[in-house]
Amino acid sequence: MELLLSIGHFARVHRRFDEARYLFERMALLYPQRAFSYLGLGLVEIDRLNYRGASRWFGRALEAEPDSALALVWLGASQVLEGHYARGVRTLTTAATSDVPGASSMAAAFLQLPECAPYAGRVHAARVAASLSTIERLTIRGGY
Repeated sequence: MELLLSIGHFARVHRRFDEARYLFERMALLYPQRAFSYLGLGLVEIDRLNYRGASRWFGRALEAEPDSALALVWLGASQVLEGHYARGVRTLTTAATSDVPGASSMAAAFLQLPECAPYAGRVHAARVAASLSTIERLTIRGGY
């Protein structure tokens, strides 16, 4: 399995997209409840600049493994690249809080894209506001 995965990524990096897709699709048939083949298929679509297709594959990866922080990062990145900035920032912000070091640092790097800047502050403010109790919100607003 690891050898096929390596060959698939080798083919992808060398722009042999049909061969890479073929290998990842076969691995998805063999391991439908694992995220790695769907991640490979999503990366092929990113390489082909098909961000909508990539989002679908990363969504499938999350269906297979809901706790996959890497799938969450790539889903958020493809959403941003697809032009769904607010949705992508929300997804990346969730991934940035992951305790998986590589995934959290990748999410943080994607959140630094200029396209994300207008949305990153809003997501952070909304999360802070949601975490405050009603009394704290009233106190901050100068209420009672």
